[in-house]
Amino acid sequence: MKKFSEKYSDERKAITEKIINILELEANNFEFTLYELENNKEKQEKLLDLKIEIQKFFEVSTISTFKPEYKCKRPYLNLARSILRKQGYKVTSQEIKISNGSGFYRKTQKYTITKSE
Repeated sequence: MKKFSEKYSDERKAITEKIINILELEANNFEFTLYELENNKEKQEKLLDLKIEIQKFFEVSTISTFKPEYKCKRPYLNLARSILRKQGYKVTSQEIKISNGSGFYRKTQKYTITKSE
């Protein structure tokens, strides 16, 4: 019997590509900031719109976004990170400071996505 991941590999790749496109990873050196994602409702909604599709082709019991009683602070981020990890990507983060243009800086997380070997 085929594993779930082998059975739907094409569909899983397509969903992963959608996430990469929504986060505009290719255009941004496979990096994005939490600040940018938190302030882009359209990207958040596009990621959350993938939930039904994801449930069909991924094992979701370990993804917090799909747990009914669990309060996930940023379900869109949890969803994207979880799927990328399941597809063999390494997601790392580091705290950075970004300027708001008037001499003040804001702390945020910068996420870097790399393909695991």
